[in-house]
Amino acid sequence: MTKKGLLVLIGVVGVIGLIVFIFTGGIGEKKAAISLDAFPSATVYIDGQEAGSPPYENDSISAGETTIKLVPEQGDISTVWEREIYLNPNTQTFVNWEFNSNPELSGGRLIYLEKTSVKDKAGLIISCKPDDCSVSVDGQMRGFSPLNLEDIGEGEHRISVSAPGYKEVEIMSRTLNGYRLVAEVDLIKQEEALEPEVTPTPTETEIGPTVLIEDTPTGWLRVRSGPGTANEEVGRVDPGEEFPFIEEENGWYKIEYEDGEEGWISGTYAEKSD
Repeated sequence: MTKKGLLVLIGVVGVIGLIVFIFTGGIGEKKAAISLDAFPSATVYIDGQEAGSPPYENDSISAGETTIKLVPEQGDISTVWEREIYLNPNTQTFVNWEFNSNPELSGGRLIYLEKTSVKDKAGLIISCKPDDCSVSVDGQMRGFSPLNLEDIGEGEHRISVSAPGYKEVEIMSRTLNGYRLVAEVDLIKQEEALEPEVTPTPTETEIGPTVLIEDTPTGWLRVRSGPGTANEEVGRVDPGEEFPFIEEENGWYKIEYEDGEEGWISGTYAEKSD
């Protein structure tokens, strides 16, 4: 097989980054090449054996089924990237992955070439997460993922993969007749598109009855350890304040006047909600 070149630029950080992906001829019918990159740092495992750290290059790996795993070195990231990949002879497979402690901000891409029986066509297959990503080739909308185009023409192409609320990935490639370019893309969600955590506002039923402190001659109201003036004073509350109601006894209300602290107040200067 004669040597040929294939240059691929792929979105890595932000919308567009630069990675070189080279299809190499003449490395041996039973050999393949692989290029692995990850951010932040990670450890590379090939078929269960530690192989180094990204950026990792190997241009003499055995072709065939191979298990590739990237394990992030940051302690707050528990996920790993692991795939069983068929490494095609005389081609280079490229993996790039961005780890994040938030799974929605993790993503990456796997790109490789597959030889076809159609020697006069250059194919393209795109799969994407989330589903139904928009795929454009040279600025022309070609459909939604998963997408299989039998022929996009040999030569240079700009391939764009996008979805609302996600960072766009652009691939600049020189495709070859007799091969299809396969791209499996996991888009990274834009941080501004993440849904904020919303604490539901409790309804009155969920809160339960409350006690509102009314005006008093002293400007405050004693909280006692039991229902009656003979009991010890344990705190004071102010008019206008509202507290969770617990129980009632002989015209006295038991309330939670502080977190975890309960006491009794006179119902003369308080109003209980229904």
